[in-house]
Amino acid sequence: MKWNIDDLPVFIAVAEMRGITGAAKRLNMPKSTVSRTLSRLENDLEVRLFNRNTREFHLTAEGVVLFNHAQVVLDHVKATDEAVAGLRHTPSGALKVSLPMAFSRDVIGGHLLAFNEQYPDIRLQIMVTPHSVNLMREDLDLAFVVGLPENSEIVAKKILDSPLIWVANADYADKRIRHETIEDLQTHLIYCERRYQVADFQVRDDTGRHAIDMSHLMTVNDPLILRQIIIDGGGVALLPQLYCQKELEAGQLRRVYHNIMSDETAQIYALMPSLRLQPQKARLFIEFVEEIVQQRIK
Repeated sequence: MKWNIDDLPVFIAVAEMRGITGAAKRLNMPKSTVSRTLSRLENDLEVRLFNRNTREFHLTAEGVVLFNHAQVVLDHVKATDEAVAGLRHTPSGALKVSLPMAFSRDVIGGHLLAFNEQYPDIRLQIMVTPHSVNLMREDLDLAFVVGLPENSEIVAKKILDSPLIWVANADYADKRIRHETIEDLQTHLIYCERRYQVADFQVRDDTGRHAIDMSHLMTVNDPLILRQIIIDGGGVALLPQLYCQKELEAGQLRRVYHNIMSDETAQIYALMPSLRLQPQKARLFIEFVEEIVQQRIK
């Protein structure tokens, strides 16, 4: 074999970042080193791997073949390293994880020290974001996201499926809510999560299916802020039960309009790149998060 297997991570980084600059930043290498490595690999293989223009690199047909095989090769190398490390029972190294804002603050954040104490050799690198993430471009090992992404190239595992419930401040519910009907509900809707700001939000009650117009409501993109607005007396809102459980038990919130239900749920998925074998430390973190969620929803 004329070419060097150590050149494959550089080739993959250039392919995924579509250029030498992005690859060099991801790998923490000088651009000149990345460029030389890529040229050496092309010379050793005697093929052109990229079509280059002033902005981006695009894989040639030969490059696509190498990319697919290179992923498999590095997966097996990584799996071998994981297996050997597993024999020592001490998973280690950096674990780059993305978490949604509300989920990280209200559910996971208070438990990260426990994970560190349980696995002291794993260096968590947490990125909290309100936006969807690109696992490849962000160089993440694992991402937790709200809702199932459409990308078929991603491996997704459902972590949470929480019902959506209507809640209000207890005092507001006692003084303002008269009839648990859809017509009455609509008079108390002032705010909603941005994802539910539609003209025909679907619900069902004892009489069948109905559409609620929520397109005119003020919106918040963080359910924890919306929760506080409702605790402060801001009408009625639809929130994931996961984020209301403690407040309901403490009497800060009250569930209302029990008979008006949504088919939608708040879902959290763990995402991993499909072409990479799941590292042991990623599996451990997923299991850790699942245990926290299960304790929360009991």
